Amino acid sequence: MKLKLKHLRPPLRAANAAKAMAAARWDLARLAVRCERHFAGDARYALRSVSEGFAARIDDQSDDAALLDRICTAYIKAVERDQHAPAIYKATEWWELQRRWTLKPVIQALATRDFEALQRMYGNFFRDPCSAGLIVVQSMAKDHFGERIKDIDRRVYLADALYHIDYWKAQTGGGYAMRDLSGPAIGNPFGVVIDGTLLRAGAAYQHYCAHRIRCLLQPGAATVIEIGGGFGGMAYYLLRDTTSLTYIDFDVPESIALTSYYLLKAFPQLKFLLYGEEELTEETISRADVVLMPVFELAAMPEASADVVFCSHSISDLSHGAMVAYLNDIARITQDHFLYLGNSSSGKAITELVKSEYHSFRLAEMRFSGWHSHRIAGPSEIESHYRLDGS
Repeated sequence: MKLKLKHLRPPLRAANAAKAMAAARWDLARLAVRCERHFAGDARYALRSVSEGFAARIDDQSDDAALLDRICTAYIKAVERDQHAPAIYKATEWWELQRRWTLKPVIQALATRDFEALQRMYGNFFRDPCSAGLIVVQSMAKDHFGERIKDIDRRVYLADALYHIDYWKAQTGGGYAMRDLSGPAIGNPFGVVIDGTLLRAGAAYQHYCAHRIRCLLQPGAATVIEIGGGFGGMAYYLLRDTTSLTYIDFDVPESIALTSYYLLKAFPQLKFLLYGEEELTEETISRADVVLMPVFELAAMPEASADVVFCSHSISDLSHGAMVAYLNDIARITQDHFLYLGNSSSGKAITELVKSEYHSFRLAEMRFSGWHSHRIAGPSEIESHYRLDGS
């Protein structure tokens, strides 16, 4: 029998996948050794802090049916409207892939108002696939959430956490205590335990972003808009530590649903506005503390309605046309500041667009962002702050 190329493809693909996996594990091993040397003698470098941090903290006593009903109502309306929204506000191909695979169960539960399934998923969202794309470690769930996490994974995770803590301290001038990074037990969070505080995944970065935004705000009432707020991690710190604040988040419907769950449970005393409950107007915004909307509602935002517009990575993967459309919205709704944190190439593209098309904005500061410099050499991420002329 003559062997054809198509007969070789499956074995070749398997071999290539095996090589890629072996290379990734070798890189991980080298990183673990490098990190162990870096933190030699550091009392914080204790693997038990990861074991303690990954211990289950799931709340299986809550009955969130009323809250979930509200979330499902907003989600179903958002999905229906999203089908007719302008193409620029559509989800990226990468997110569509998440929808077709990992997010399929939670989408089904939201669409059918399956509160029992949602309670189970959202009550464990830090470790459940319903947060895929929003929690970094979810991409390596099988390595981290099994019966026992391997030592090499513990070593790398702990080193990442310590690097982030040290960078957070440097970037905030050492003005915060470890306990300032603590958060609610909602969603069965995991992380490392340092000085008796659970530092969940992403906490240092999200707290820094909230700190950076607060530094831009003037005393008194303020409105902050975030584009692509994930599950609400940054918003939690911003709302917890800022008075007289209106926070507005625009994101894909699945992320908004999870953010709604997280923030509604964290801040039951605040007034929330979800999609479809009222029209998005100056009056309805003024009556709310937190507004959570699908991204196509950006077009409905009143002009000059935000003191700060903030974006972390979410517009990094947009096409040129979509990025222009988003910048049009940002320029229209921003009163004082636009703060972007993300990959360098998108940051530079935004800067060039601002220079050529958005003359009301000027670049106040651009700096290298070193949150991942221990893993990636060179300036792969930047932080850009734009001011509106006259502010």
